[in-house]
Amino acid sequence: MEFTILPHGGTLCRLLAGAERAERLKEEARATRAVMLSPRQLSDLDLLLNGGFSPLRGFLGRADYESVLDTMRLESGLLWPIPVTLDVPDALAEGLDAGARLALQDPEGFTHAP
Repeated sequence: MEFTILPHGGTLCRLLAGAERAERLKEEARATRAVMLSPRQLSDLDLLLNGGFSPLRGFLGRADYESVLDTMRLESGLLWPIPVTLDVPDALAEGLDAGARLALQDPEGFTHAP
């Protein structure tokens, strides 16, 4: 008898890049502004990348964030009590447009995601 537990929301969202795509992303990251992540942010990023935060496909956008704060649900109505956000320093945020990309780095300067 096989037991399979479905991921929350029904779909496992693994965001890890394959080897070929990872090389392209490394090149893009070199030309992208970077932000150093805190240990909590690195943990959140790991959970996003490995599917532990399924069904999320990234940090929460404004609509999902506000919905989680108000109702403990994503905008879609799916139960999600944790506001998974990427907070950045004000000085960096002031120079960014909505949807801009950032290279996400650990304290040693290794880029985990562009």
